[in-house]
Amino acid sequence: MQNNFCVAGFFLIVVFSTKIASAQSHCRSKDSIAIRKAVNEFNDAWTAKDPIRYSAAFALDADWENAFGGHLRGRDSIKMTYQKLMSQFNTAEETITGIHVFCMSPEFALVDIYQTVDGQKLPKSGRLVPTRHIRMSDVYQKINGKWLVKIHRVTDLRERGQNQNTNQADSTKNN
Repeated sequence: MQNNFCVAGFFLIVVFSTKIASAQSHCRSKDSIAIRKAVNEFNDAWTAKDPIRYSAAFALDADWENAFGGHLRGRDSIKMTYQKLMSQFNTAEETITGIHVFCMSPEFALVDIYQTVDGQKLPKSGRLVPTRHIRMSDVYQKINGKWLVKIHRVTDLRERGQNQNTNQADSTKNN
């Protein structure tokens, strides 16, 4: 009986290891580099508070949702909303603390971006928001040779606190 559990356990490890290895094999080196470049362009556009550059990081039919339930569809809608929203972040300093890329196919990748936001102020009261820890989970799609955000989801990691990413390796060199 114990021997059967060992054999079954070994089999599961081999199956899952093979599945993970084959899934990661979709991420060719040049795609991994291009995806990380697209993430940096997305972040640089946000840091510059440039809604045109920011919205250009999205597919024309992108689906966007923030941590507070705001939902947008399409690049134009994202651009119009961000022209108004970006002023809320003028005093904020945002730091990427981890990036994880998982290529699902040659055309699609799931990208988790962990970030700390300090100095954000509420728009009406001007009250300082406590340090936020967020995860942006984006599905990137390769469209006409360029990696664009197809689906964007922001999660507020309220319970994780200051040490949220100490166990999150920046997998820049791994994938």
